[in-house]
Amino acid sequence: MTSLTMHNVPIEIQNLIAGGLAGMFAKSVVAPIDRIKILFQVTSQPFLLRNVPLVAMNIYQLEGIRALWRGNSAMMLRVFPYSGIQFMVFDKCKAYIIRHSEGEHHLSPMESLLAGSLAGVVSVFATYPLDLTRAQLAVSVKKKVEGGHRPTFFSTLASTYTKKGMAGLFQGITPTVLGILPYAGIAFTINEQGKRRIKFIFGRDASTVEKMIVGGAAGLVAQTLTYPLEVTRRRMQTNGLVSGNMTMELLGGKNNIIATSITATTEDAFIRNKGRISMTETIKILYKEQGIHGFFKGVTMNWIKGPVAFSISFTTYDILKGWIQSQVASP
Repeated sequence: MTSLTMHNVPIEIQNLIAGGLAGMFAKSVVAPIDRIKILFQVTSQPFLLRNVPLVAMNIYQLEGIRALWRGNSAMMLRVFPYSGIQFMVFDKCKAYIIRHSEGEHHLSPMESLLAGSLAGVVSVFATYPLDLTRAQLAVSVKKKVEGGHRPTFFSTLASTYTKKGMAGLFQGITPTVLGILPYAGIAFTINEQGKRRIKFIFGRDASTVEKMIVGGAAGLVAQTLTYPLEVTRRRMQTNGLVSGNMTMELLGGKNNIIATSITATTEDAFIRNKGRISMTETIKILYKEQGIHGFFKGVTMNWIKGPVAFSISFTTYDILKGWIQSQVASP
């Protein structure tokens, strides 16, 4: 896009484009880790970090290298609007607050928290059916639909709507919203205040490396604090889709008797509630199956994935935003 056409693009759309591209790049880098994490989250298979390479190899041997990115196309369809809307809303809130503050040119920690939380909630509601479909694709294993083809993004989305209606496209929205409020709020607050602190101490803007460190710290703290709600959300999104055989095949379970019986508990509740399990019942079932540890299964993978994804996302956004602004400013 030339500087001439960029001049005609509203600042909100510029931020949406920069944020969307940043999110797509970050999520693509960590997609294999994310898929393996989801597989553990929605099953009863015990999680050990040292087994992750083995699971990745199982996926590769059973389904090919592309299977490590299964659901990533759905993720890209979701991430561009999700990440773009999130950054756009945050910057819009930031500009509004600064414009109505007397002599202030930055956000306070509380203002950053509120702006980040609002940005997170808006982006979740706008893109939730896409996230639901992505999670369902991530747990599909050699599953065929009519005609002998693997389920696609659109066939999965259509199937959910046909079976459960519009409400089915938003199953799991409650823990998602409860999680995104502190998650996005904390992440944006740490990122915003961290860069502000660097500028205050050194009298300059944060470097690319410093932005990556701050963004990584933001992701680490935010994801750890809200992780139990993420596990609950994934469970609700994939109810009725997970089988014991998947645990044995991909996650390397050698004795699947316990895994099968535990999965049956969820399936019984799924049937009893006619395809819908509430957030409260999901939490009760998970606690009964695995105790408090079940709510943090795979969190160590997030300690790797989260900082990497956040540092890439925040840093890429700042770089793209700066480049777009330089194009607008050029004669």
